[in-house]
Formats: sequence, structure tokens, C-alpha cells
Amino acid sequence: MLITLDESHRKLVHQVRDEAGEWLATKATDQYRGGLDMAQVHANIDHDFDEYPFVGWLIDGEVVAMMALIEPEADFWSPEELAEPQTYISRFFVVEHGKGYGSALLDAVIEQARRDGKRWVRLNCWSTNTRLHEYYVAHGFEHVRTCEIPGRMSGALFQRKLNS
Repeated sequence: MLITLDESHRKLVHQVRDEAGEWLATKATDQYRGGLDMAQVHANIDHDFDEYPFVGWLIDGEVVAMMALIEPEADFWSPEELAEPQTYISRFFVVEHGKGYGSALLDAVIEQARRDGKRWVRLNCWSTNTRLHEYYVAHGFEHVRTCEIPGRMSGALFQRKLNS
């Protein structure tokens, strides 16, 4: 079930982000590695938590997947793309991989965006994590382009067009 997270979930978001970093360290990716300042990572999460809605997928009373629905990032998208009706996702975490929790949340967010009259669901993800890119393609997203912006390891842009 799709829910909107509240203040009681803030600590969980931080915890799951930390666990995602540990999990990714066991995979063949440089995502979340390379001297990240964790205090800044958590400050960025807090900023997004204070400014934007976070949604979660609830199973048996437990949040098992979560993401932020933020404003599209002007560093990556053109003014024309920014002006289009869209849902923009960020900070997409799951408590356990391989259970379908992320897919369920992503499907629910896509369906909500469709009901809200959005034209696109868009995101920016880690540029070098090709397995993550494959995940989004398998969920109907297309790779738009990859941007290289100094100081940013993300920049692989994906979008999924929504039909009415």
C-alpha cells in the first residue's frame, strides 16, 4: 500500500540509506563510495524530507520501500523538459533487495502520476551503475542522456512517458 511518510519515518529513511551504502559496497559499483561526507548525505536527506513528500510502500505495517518526490533538477534537464508535467523521483531505497518492494512502490507512484495527469515520471541516477540503469529500463523507462557535472556522480537521466 502506498503511503506518505511522516516525521516518524525520518530515522528509517536515514537507516535504510546507510544500509543501501553497505549493500552497494558488496556490488560491482562505485555508487555511494569514494569519500562521501555522511554528515552532508544525511543533511541532504533531511533537506529533502523537510521540503518534499516522501512516499513508502507498506507491507504488514512496515515501510519496505521509500522515495522522495522532488522537483526536477535544473542542472540536468532542459527548460522545456522542466516545464512538462512530471513526477520526479529521488532517494529510492528498499529495506531488502530482491523482494519486489521497489517495483511495487515504483508501479504505485507511476499509477498515481498517471491519475494526477502527469506526462512523465523522470529521475536522475548514478551514472556508472549500469545494473540500476537496467532496472529502470526493465520498468519501462528510457535512457535520455547522461550528463557530466563536476562534483556529481549522478547524471544518468531516465524517463517514462505516461499514457492517459
